[in-house]
Formats: sequence, structure tokens, C-alpha cells
Amino acid sequence: MEQEIFSLANWWNQGGIVMYPLAIFSILGMAILIEKLVFLKKMGGDGAKKVVSAIEDLRSGKKYAPSDSGPIDNILQYMYKLHKDGMKPDALIRASEREVARLEDLSMRGLIWLAIIGNTSPFIGLFGTVVGIIRAFHGLSTQGLLTDPSGNPELIRGIAEALVATATGLLVAVPAVICYNFLLREIRSRITRIELACADY
Repeated sequence: MEQEIFSLANWWNQGGIVMYPLAIFSILGMAILIEKLVFLKKMGGDGAKKVVSAIEDLRSGKKYAPSDSGPIDNILQYMYKLHKDGMKPDALIRASEREVARLEDLSMRGLIWLAIIGNTSPFIGLFGTVVGIIRAFHGLSTQGLLTDPSGNPELIRGIAEALVATATGLLVAVPAVICYNFLLREIRSRITRIELACADY
């Protein structure tokens, strides 16, 4: 009996209509997480080292652009092209700052949805709680206040819907908030290291 109560199908059925938006939020949050993890992997953790190495190469007279295709490498290739075209150092620095700002903007895209999911999922779950409690009290009213509640299946179903909806809302929200904060910190940290590398050299 316990296995049947906690089966996925039973969980879905008990959660009521709010399970649909929560499922959409869960899938969307997972998709954003995967996309950002892939992007961070392409960016690499040694972006600042690449920038320092590229600047040292330019100072030593080497004008060969990086051959990799990551986001940092694309910026460096563009900087090499501008340097090769004769752009002055001050203008080159300003151009690099613009490119890093664009990279930060690209890195941050989509993260707002994780924040939205994390902030709204509990409220959707609470909405399901309210609906479930309303159904439970409606079941009580149809049976009469003096009737034994255990004999009313609508009451039991309403309470189950309320609890499942709340639990699912929290289950979707908590990972989304954790992932949002992790990705936000990781992106800002990497961008800051790259900006400091540009400023120091």
C-alpha cells in the first residue's frame, strides 16, 4: 500500500491541476541548468589565464590568434584582428571591455527564469493547497458536520491534493533557487577574473 501511495502516477493524480505548471517549470529549470553548465564548460575555468597569455603574446610581437572556439577564444580572436588592423592600445582595451560585457550579458541570459521558477513555484503549490482544502471542506459540507470524515473520499482526496501540491511546489522551487545562485556566482566570478586580468595587463 505504501508503495502505491508514493508512486509517480499516484503523486501526479493527487497533486491536482497545479501539477501541470509545476511540471513545466521543472522541465524549463532543468533545461536552463543544462544549457548554462554547457556554456560554462565551453567558457572554461581558465579564462583569465588565456587573457594574460594573449596579452603577453601580443607584447612579445606574436600575432597568432587562439585556435579554440570557446567564448573567450572568440573574443581573443577578435582582439587579435583589431590589433592586426592597427588599433591603438587604448581603443583595444575599450573594445575588449565591450566584448567582455557582451559575454557577461550572454552568460546571464535565461537565469531570470530560474529566479522566477524559484520564487513562484511555492505560491503555485500553495494555490494547490488552498484548492485542496476548499475541496476538503466542500466534501465535509456535503456529508454534514456530524458525519465521520473518514467515510468521505472527497475529503481525503482534497487533503492529499493540498499536501502534494505544496510539496511539489517546494520540490521545484528549492533546486531552482540553488541553481540560480550557483550559476550567478560562477558567471560573475569568471567574468570578474577576466576583467581583472584585462585591467592588470
